[in-house]
Amino acid sequence: MPDEVTNELIYAVLQKMQGQLSAILLKLGDLETRVASVEEMTASMSARIASVEVGYAGMQKRVDRIEHRLDRIETRLGLIEA
Repeated sequence: MPDEVTNELIYAVLQKMQGQLSAILLKLGDLETRVASVEEMTASMSARIASVEVGYAGMQKRVDRIEHRLDRIETRLGLIEA
């Protein structure tokens, strides 16, 4: 016949479960910290990428203006047909 379930046995099982739950909560706290760190890094990278894109757009605008001016100069000098 199986062992009789006693209050002591139930108490021992509950203590073990409480210890395991505490360990799980500690790991969960660590994971939350790591996720927050990744989110901060991602936000920082997104800001950098946006900054690079704005810089690239500005450079492209300058190149377009220079190209337009060069076309006008070539036209005035008769190097290309108008």
